[in-house]
Amino acid sequence: MFFLSNSQFYINLHINSNLFISSLCSKRTFHTSDKLLLYSKRAVFRKRNSITQKTRQPPTKQTLPRYHGSNTPSGSFSVDRFKINNNLKSLNSTRQQKRQIPTNKYIKPSIPVSKKTRGYIPAKFKLLPIESDVKLTENKQQNASQTTKNDLSDKQKTSRQENSELLNLKGKSTKLDSLRLEHLTFESMNLRQEVLEAIRQGPLKEVKPLRPTEIQALTIPEILNSERQHILCAAETGSGKTLAYLLPIINKIKDQEIKAPPFSSISTIDGNEELTSSSHEEKESEQSLFKSSIRQLNRPRAIVLLPSRELVEQVLSVSKHLSHFAKFRPIAITSHKNRRFVRKTLLMPTDLVVATPAGLIEYIEGKNISLSETRYLVIDEADTMFNKGFDEDVSSIIEQVKRSNLTQDNRPFQVIVVTATLPKSVNEMLSKELPFMKRLTSHSLHKSLPNLSHNFIDLKQFNYNKLEAIIQILKTYSTSASTMIFCNRKLTAERLEAFLHSKSLPVIGLYGDIDDRTTKLESFRNQEPHAKILVCTDLASRGFDTTFVDHVILFDFPTTVVDFLHRVGRTARAGKRGKATYFVSKKNRELAERIKRNIRDRRVLS
Repeated sequence: MFFLSNSQFYINLHINSNLFISSLCSKRTFHTSDKLLLYSKRAVFRKRNSITQKTRQPPTKQTLPRYHGSNTPSGSFSVDRFKINNNLKSLNSTRQQKRQIPTNKYIKPSIPVSKKTRGYIPAKFKLLPIESDVKLTENKQQNASQTTKNDLSDKQKTSRQENSELLNLKGKSTKLDSLRLEHLTFESMNLRQEVLEAIRQGPLKEVKPLRPTEIQALTIPEILNSERQHILCAAETGSGKTLAYLLPIINKIKDQEIKAPPFSSISTIDGNEELTSSSHEEKESEQSLFKSSIRQLNRPRAIVLLPSRELVEQVLSVSKHLSHFAKFRPIAITSHKNRRFVRKTLLMPTDLVVATPAGLIEYIEGKNISLSETRYLVIDEADTMFNKGFDEDVSSIIEQVKRSNLTQDNRPFQVIVVTATLPKSVNEMLSKELPFMKRLTSHSLHKSLPNLSHNFIDLKQFNYNKLEAIIQILKTYSTSASTMIFCNRKLTAERLEAFLHSKSLPVIGLYGDIDDRTTKLESFRNQEPHAKILVCTDLASRGFDTTFVDHVILFDFPTTVVDFLHRVGRTARAGKRGKATYFVSKKNRELAERIKRNIRDRRVLS
């Protein structure tokens, strides 16, 4: 018989217990039939039971201990499953502490707004109410019979100061209904006689009664009375912002020509003899060409920047209407124009240049045009011009205008920023580029147009079939009415145009990469029989003169409020009435409900 000492016996017992525990971990099973193992199990949990001193509960999944085989309800137990459940419980508890979920069951926890939230609008696209630095008072009455003379006199200066009493800096805010614009006339703004004649016989010839709009009444006197003050002109679409900055600039250009000496009296280089022509005919032709010494070759005194060539052509046409009576010379510069023709036109005295930023920089770098005499710079459609794609070119042009005027004895110059929407990102950019700018805003800025009727259509009633919905809408409204249908993408616009063509509807398309864009715009503007409906992208949502449009349909709901305002602003312009229809799907229902609520409450659409 083989006997072991006490020490060897306990050593072997310890080794066997270790082997048992290791086998237990590998097999993940434990049977409580052996008494020795039962005793070892009680020894292991003795300390824990003595501390807790709680009555033993029936084993459940929530009360399973960490050690294997103690209170398991069945013959097997998964260690991995236990660890996963335990980690999930600890993670959920920490999340609940961070969220601080209220104990009241009737209060729903607040869900943080993120980019994945439906209806989420990035901060740079948010629209805020902007208070105007200049406001119209309602108790000042003006005489419509007041006229102006060609040259500036002391009486004109005093009358201009009296008329400026109509504008109160930082005055009390008044509602749009209380503004009395009936007594305001263009004659009361001290414009030159030829400029007034251009208003009566030019773009506003068919407007009756002929009165300035709210933003025109605010902007025109401020531009006329200031030389170094930069101005922001922000108003809703269709409010006449183009004339609000063109009329005072043309008026100041004509004033400069009157003050400047005539061309024939300019002395030569040595200063002893005056320049004289060889014959009387040459002298008359020379004076008719130059008229004044301030008019120089390829050196415009005013520049208007626009984001697209369609807008350039539109502003140029308005300028030419005014130039027939005010006698100034506007030209257009874009990258798509014939370069030989543009260089030839720049060889003549030029007063106003309407251009895109890329086209203007191309001719500046080619030394075909100089900004040395530019004193008035207009940046139209600023919400587009200060975004990526245009911001670098626009900032470069602003810097060149600043530099050219600083080098000439700190000569005063003026930057006028014009926009229909002013997002947060553009507002910050303007504060950085042009600090201390005077802000002129209308009462309806960032709000729905008062003469526009809205129709929100949930696509659920059409089983989310947009093509069926668009046919029903076009049948409901008259197909003879001029209609614009907006899509978010070029591919969607192409397919929609082809579908409406198959239904024998008078439709044309306007989107990127089309050569005959100007021709199509003219066909739609003239309402030709084959061009009653225009399917387009956001290319046609800014600056396009659409006072004739009766109905706007948003086939694709826009992603931002800025695009929404520009699209619906294609109708109900210049005091006319219009209607707009919006297709609302699942993904943009939150944004549509927010806009609908703000329209109902007459608040800023944000």
